[in-house]
Amino acid sequence: MTDHRRAVLEGTRIRRTTTPTDAQVESAVLGMARDSVVVLSEVGDDHTYIQVWQRPDGLYQLEHRAGSPVEHFQTMTVSAEKVHTAFVGWLRDEDWAGAFTWKEISELF
Repeated sequence: MTDHRRAVLEGTRIRRTTTPTDAQVESAVLGMARDSVVVLSEVGDDHTYIQVWQRPDGLYQLEHRAGSPVEHFQTMTVSAEKVHTAFVGWLRDEDWAGAFTWKEISELF
């Protein structure tokens, strides 16, 4: 079995789940409707997470934060599969971020 972070999965139209499985993450991300959100956060740490908003125009606005406000990044993609791969990689604590070009967005907060 692959090691996973201790995480919480929550979002628009999904039930909050502690220690989600890969299948639950897949269902949450690939089943998103437009203008909905899915968040996967580290248990006990509200500042370490990956989240996605499927914008009304269909783009996926993917963000991740690694603790401090200066470690908050954003990217956009049209691919639900890439978002799913990122979420599972984050959950497994694997190298997943390299598939995207990230913009640091801490100045927005």
